[in-house]
Amino acid sequence: MSSKKLGALLRAVPPATARETAEPAPDVAPEILNPAPRPSAPATHKATPVKPPIEREVPLQVLIPANIRKQLAHKAAEEGESLRALVLRAIRSLGVTVTDAEIAGKRGQRKS
Repeated sequence: MSSKKLGALLRAVPPATARETAEPAPDVAPEILNPAPRPSAPATHKATPVKPPIEREVPLQVLIPANIRKQLAHKAAEEGESLRALVLRAIRSLGVTVTDAEIAGKRGQRKS
C-alpha cells in the first residue's frame, strides 16, 4: 500500500476520541475503503479430529486419616499414576460416569 493510499485511508477513519469540531472526511475511492476480498488458498491438509472439550475442573478437598493417605500414595506409585487418576478410577468403580480422558487429565498434553 502506498503512502498516499494509507494517508487517505487514515483520514477517512473517524478519530477514536471526541473532538470539539467535526471535520468532514475527504472523498476516498471506494476500493481503498473496501478492498476486493482475497481468494483463499485451497485446503491441502487433512482435517484433524476434534476432541470433545473436557469439562471445567473444580477442587475437591476431603479429610482422611493419615495412614489411608499414605496407602493411597503408595498404591499410586506402584501403579505409576497420579493420586488424582487413582481417585477418579475409584470413583468410576462406584458407578459414577468418569471418562478415560477425564482420568488422563490435561497435564502433559501439548497444545497443537
